[in-house]
Amino acid sequence: MRILRIIEERIGGQWTGIVFHSKAVPDDYLPKKPMRLCEAINKSYKNNIVLTREFIDCPGACRSLGWLRNNNDSMIHKLAEKTGVSFNIAQKVITSTPYIKQDIAAITIGDHDSPDVVLSYAQPEVAMKLVLLWQKVSGTDLTIDFSTIMAVCGNVLAKAYLTGQICMSFGCPDSREYGVIEANKLVIGVPINLIEYLF
Repeated sequence: MRILRIIEERIGGQWTGIVFHSKAVPDDYLPKKPMRLCEAINKSYKNNIVLTREFIDCPGACRSLGWLRNNNDSMIHKLAEKTGVSFNIAQKVITSTPYIKQDIAAITIGDHDSPDVVLSYAQPEVAMKLVLLWQKVSGTDLTIDFSTIMAVCGNVLAKAYLTGQICMSFGCPDSREYGVIEANKLVIGVPINLIEYLF
């Protein structure tokens, strides 16, 4: 049985897998036009999607995947303008957001036998079941930092991949709009090695 189905049976929700490709770009599933990563995640519940740098239409996602380096100033200005925070605070938040430093050629999002990270736009009950499972296996509480900046791409996907930890977010204004994250859902990301540990 595929890992995503096992997760859905054990704790519920709808899950998608993310695979990081360091060299070759898969031939199939490239989109017809660029899209945001959070949008691709939402669409991946129905069909697999492969994204390369050319097919991501979001500077935050490009930064999170290591495809936009040394260009933080433009993002900082946009964040400060959009949210009303000062440049210094915007700079602090953006520079502290995780991003992948290794070279990535592409990512595949969707139903995959061996994903690197699994991710869900899930209802709170699913998060509760995941935390309960964590507590049963580890015997400890789950500590999570929340951010609404690059919420899906940086603070869930990249962070889960880099830290090997469960990551959650309430999304950000852009991911709620373009990723179609419903009002009653939050974002959960879990690295596959942790899924194997929990299950």
